[in-house]
Amino acid sequence: MRKATDYSTIHPGMVLKEELEEKGLSNKEFASTIGMPASVLSDILNGKRSVTPDIAILLEASLGRDAADWLALQAARDIEIAKKKEEFLKKQQDIETWKAIQDYCNVRILEKAIPGGLGKNTREKIDTVYSFFGVKDTLELRTKFLEDVNPSYFRQSSKVSDPINLFTWKYMAFAASEQAAKPTSPFDGKSMEKLLSDVKEIIYNNQNTRNRLRDSLAEYGIKFVILPNQQGTHIDGFSFWRGKWPTITLTLRGQKLDILAFTLLHEICHVYKHLNREDEDKTCISIDGEKNSLEEKEADAFARNELIPSLQWQLFKASCMGVSPYAMGPRIREFSERNEIHPSIVLGRYQHDFNVFDNGRGIERSIT
Repeated sequence: MRKATDYSTIHPGMVLKEELEEKGLSNKEFASTIGMPASVLSDILNGKRSVTPDIAILLEASLGRDAADWLALQAARDIEIAKKKEEFLKKQQDIETWKAIQDYCNVRILEKAIPGGLGKNTREKIDTVYSFFGVKDTLELRTKFLEDVNPSYFRQSSKVSDPINLFTWKYMAFAASEQAAKPTSPFDGKSMEKLLSDVKEIIYNNQNTRNRLRDSLAEYGIKFVILPNQQGTHIDGFSFWRGKWPTITLTLRGQKLDILAFTLLHEICHVYKHLNREDEDKTCISIDGEKNSLEEKEADAFARNELIPSLQWQLFKASCMGVSPYAMGPRIREFSERNEIHPSIVLGRYQHDFNVFDNGRGIERSIT
């Protein structure tokens, strides 16, 4: 006869069935012996009914195994069932939590963005999301979402309609900033003019541009990050302070040099004029079509005038009046060479101001 510990959490009815077989007793005969309805005994043998103290005493009297042994088997089985119920309830709660999390962040974006994905099961995915956003539960995530997302971005811009994607993208930018190499120098708020000179030279030459810009910004104490733009965000640039250094993040939508140049100078304006190390909660995000705040308008004007000084541009525009767009290529190249401004920047400004959008008159706009 096996000991109770040999059965782990097997229902005591299975143990009873084995003992009856060993003794050669039929179910009907044994039920009659202990004065139990055959249907009740059948339920016990099939694991459908528990062994109570009264039944345990009858089993002890008829089979010799201690009543406490039968009850111990039943208790172990009951505990296992209770644990399984608890585990099931936890899984249910995790599923509900996972559904709630998706009201505040785009988990499909995070699944692709986080190395190794979010996890193998729902609990791991929840913990990864909490860790990514620096929260301990969904309530904190909701609070952070409501505090972080500015509804004005979405009321004013017809293109931006998904605050969940924007919130997710912003924290991807924060994570990328933390992983980026540290700048080679501390940030100096008085270094803007020299930085602008270096940046404009790099853009004019347009050779190994992304890496050269990253290295140049690092010399001035600024992290430079490039992230893909996610569907539903329409982000051009994003600047913020985290730790010791400011970060500029670009999406390079369209992969065009003139857009890179404009957005970068726009964000440089934010870094030097609108952000400070003491206020890490403040961020400046440039969303295509959203230019209603005073700071955004100032940064736009700054970028335009730094790339092409206002007086030079007004004179050039005046010389272009009445000229066919198809004859503008030589004029743009001549103006570009004379003022050491990359022709794609001149072309982009011309197309914007004259509302002319064709194939670009053969001027290369790609970032190299």
